[in-house]
Amino acid sequence: MNDPKAEAGLVGEHPSPLFLADGTPNWRKIRGLFPATEKIAYLDIARKALLPALAEEAAYEWFADIASSEAGRHSFSMEGVEATRRQVATTFGAAPETIALVKNTSEAINIVAQGFDWRDGDNLVISEAEHENNTFPWRPLAHRGIEVRVVPADPSGMVTTEALTAAVDARTRILSVAWVAYGLGQRADLDALSAFCRAQDILFVVDAIQGLGVLDRRLDDFGADVVAAGGHKAQMSVTGAGLMYVAPRALNRFQPPFAAKYSFDTLDRTVADPVYAPDAHRFEYGNPNFLGLAIQRRSAEFIAAIGLHAIEERVHALTDLIIEGADRIGVKVRTPRAWDERAGIVSLDLGGVSAERVEAELAEDGIRVAAKDGHLRAAAHFYNNEEDVARLFDRLQHHLSKAGQ
Repeated sequence: MNDPKAEAGLVGEHPSPLFLADGTPNWRKIRGLFPATEKIAYLDIARKALLPALAEEAAYEWFADIASSEAGRHSFSMEGVEATRRQVATTFGAAPETIALVKNTSEAINIVAQGFDWRDGDNLVISEAEHENNTFPWRPLAHRGIEVRVVPADPSGMVTTEALTAAVDARTRILSVAWVAYGLGQRADLDALSAFCRAQDILFVVDAIQGLGVLDRRLDDFGADVVAAGGHKAQMSVTGAGLMYVAPRALNRFQPPFAAKYSFDTLDRTVADPVYAPDAHRFEYGNPNFLGLAIQRRSAEFIAAIGLHAIEERVHALTDLIIEGADRIGVKVRTPRAWDERAGIVSLDLGGVSAERVEAELAEDGIRVAAKDGHLRAAAHFYNNEEDVARLFDRLQHHLSKAGQ
C-alpha cells in the first residue's frame, strides 16, 4: 500500500519533522506550512481555506510544465484528472467511480435539481438553516409545480431530525440537508436521516462542505445518495475544484442535465444516441479545471498524510477552547456543545452588539472571523493553535467592553 505521507512529500529518507516520534502530527511544524498564520489568527475556515505552501508548489509545477519542452503535456493530461479522482476518493473514503469532479456545491445540487424526474405535485424538503447553495438551486422548481418545503428552525436556531422528517409526506422525493450548518454549526444526524430516507424511498442529498476535511467519516458511510462539497474550505482546494459523490444505487435516479465530452461511454461524436458513462463521470462536462484539480490532488494527499482522525481530534480540542473562552468572558454559545452535534464552527451571540462591526474590529486586530446571520462565527482548523484562540477572546472582550460603555 502506498504511504500517504510519502506521496504528499512529507517524508523522505529521514523522519519528517511534521510528525513526532510516535507518528502523531507535529502541529507546530504543520502550522508553519501555512504562511498566513505568521500574520493573522485565521479562524474562518468556514468561509475560505488558508492554503498550505504545497498548494502554491502544485500550481508552480503546473505552470512550469506548460513553459517547459513538454508544453503542458502533463498539466493538461486526463491522466492527471484521474489521479486527482483516485486521490480524492482515497482521502475522503469512496470508490473513484462514484466521484464526479465538479466545480462546487451549487453545481452538484443543480445537477440533482434539474436532472431529477419530477412529477407535478412532488415536493422536496430543506431547512431555513441551509446555505444559499443548498437553497437557490431548488427555488426554480416551483415554476414546474414542485413544492419546496422549508423547515423552520426552533428558537435556538436548531433544525431537528424530527422537524425534518415531520415535513415529509407521500409526495416528498428529496430531502437535502447540510452535514454541518454554515451559521449555527449544528451537525446533522446522518444515520437517522439516511435510514428514514431509505425507508421512504426518498433521495437523500447532503451538502458536506463544512464537514469534509474536518470530520473523520467516509463519504460512502454517510448513507447519502448524493454528497456535494466545494473544495475551497477544509479540503484546502481552490474555488472551482470540488466533488460530488453519487452512490451506485442512485446513479440512475437523476440524469445529467447537460452533456459534453466525457459525459458518455464513447468519444465518437458520430454516434446518434450515445450511452451515458457508466459511473459518476457522466456528471462532468468538457474540459475540466486542470489547474484547480492539480491543487486539489496535492491538498488531498496532504490531508491523507496527516489523517482525518488526527484532524478531527485537533479541531475538537480547538473548538472546545473556543467554547471555554466564550464561557469565560460571558458570551453565549449558540452551537450545540456535544461533539457529535457540531464540528469546527462555533457561533457566538454577542447580546445585541453588532456582529458585523465586531468582525471588522477584529480584522483590524489581525483576527479573522465572520458575522453570519447576526452572530459571530469562529471556525478553527488544524493549523490554528491555542494562541489564536487566546487572541480572539482577549480582543473580543475588549471590543465588547468598549461597546458597553
